[in-house]
Amino acid sequence: ITNGLLGLGKVFGKDELVKKLLGCLNDEWEPKVTAIEESKDLKTMEIEELLGSLMTHEVKLNKKSANLVETKPQEERRKDIALKSTHKEEFLSDEELEEED
Repeated sequence: ITNGLLGLGKVFGKDELVKKLLGCLNDEWEPKVTAIEESKDLKTMEIEELLGSLMTHEVKLNKKSANLVETKPQEERRKDIALKSTHKEEFLSDEELEEED
């Protein structure tokens, strides 16, 4: 978008570009955006530095989601096994219970 506007004669400063890039990210990125805004001077930050930081964060997000997908089937199996356990007393009739005593 900014390149298209540049072609139309609208020139952005690097601080404006950084702010616009951070502003267009969705809610999933909000913690990272906040961290960048608090820890860096956006007026002097280079676009390349911002993109590098965002790409690093994206790799971490992708690794987390991949790990969740890999571990989820194992967790589901454990839950299935846990649900299959029953108490013997639930299936015994009153007469069988009296015989056991």
